[in-house]
Amino acid sequence: MTLPRLLGLSLVLTWLASGFFIIRGNEQGLIRRFGRASLIPARSGLHWNLPWPLSRVDRVNVSELRTLTIGVAAPDSQDPQGFLRPSGLDRVGEFLTGDKNLLNLQVHVQYRIADPYLWLCTVETPEVVLRLLTENCLAEAVSQSGVDYVHPLGLNELRQRLTGDLLRISPAARLGAAIEDVTIAAVWPPVEVKGAFLDVSNARAEKDKLIEQERSRAEQRLTSTQAQARQRLDQAETSRRGTIENARGQADRFQALVTAVAAGGETPAAQSSARDRALRRLWLDSLAQIWPNLGRTLVIETDQPVDLRLFPQGSPTPATEPSNWPGATNRQ
Repeated sequence: MTLPRLLGLSLVLTWLASGFFIIRGNEQGLIRRFGRASLIPARSGLHWNLPWPLSRVDRVNVSELRTLTIGVAAPDSQDPQGFLRPSGLDRVGEFLTGDKNLLNLQVHVQYRIADPYLWLCTVETPEVVLRLLTENCLAEAVSQSGVDYVHPLGLNELRQRLTGDLLRISPAARLGAAIEDVTIAAVWPPVEVKGAFLDVSNARAEKDKLIEQERSRAEQRLTSTQAQARQRLDQAETSRRGTIENARGQADRFQALVTAVAAGGETPAAQSSARDRALRRLWLDSLAQIWPNLGRTLVIETDQPVDLRLFPQGSPTPATEPSNWPGATNRQ
């Protein structure tokens, strides 16, 4: 074989060998043969296809988390003085709320490329279409909300709604992108009304502070009241138990007395005498408890006879008297 043929054969083999390509584990390959893309992407591994220019392979990282930003950063985060900002930059990302107020929003859309064929072949500029879809959903959500809801009371609900809307309409656009999350990075008012918004924010913060203080004070009062209520309940329970135990003791003593009186004699006369002695003893004990509480003032009408004797004439004199009775010796 001559040298020109060997050179030609080596060139052909080299050209055919250039058709081998490798797809990494986090990638998918879109193969185009004669300009027509294959619907089935090439998975990870070693592959061979017709060499260039008969075919072309576009590698797409399907695991990469991409971010699409709607709007610009807040003015204070870039240039506090505002001298280096373009004149129309503040109007980018400006939206109208439902109560006719303007607000600037910066939104980050995080997505992955789920279908390389749809991402590269169905739409010429898929990122632009995704941006327009996000702006449409954001404008619709903000236009149905008040300024206080967007700035800053309902940001979490607004983010959830925006994420749900994009997940709902993005498959119909056939972009081949899978929406992962939507975050609202910043919300700020126009420069002309920034002072008024700051006043409202300060008033809202002061209101929240007062509410928290009053709530803390209410919790403290509630805790103190509950402690006092528990203390009074414990005292009442202790008093109740003491009263019950005292009543039981008195009942037991009275029952013992009744049993002793019943066993005081065999004849009815002896039992009656024992009962009288027991009743007189009970009467003396009761009088010993009541007498110290009686007043010492005695009012007597003139020319009226008064019997100051404790026991009327003819009544039997008690055989025994309690030692703690104050009128046991000198009240006869």
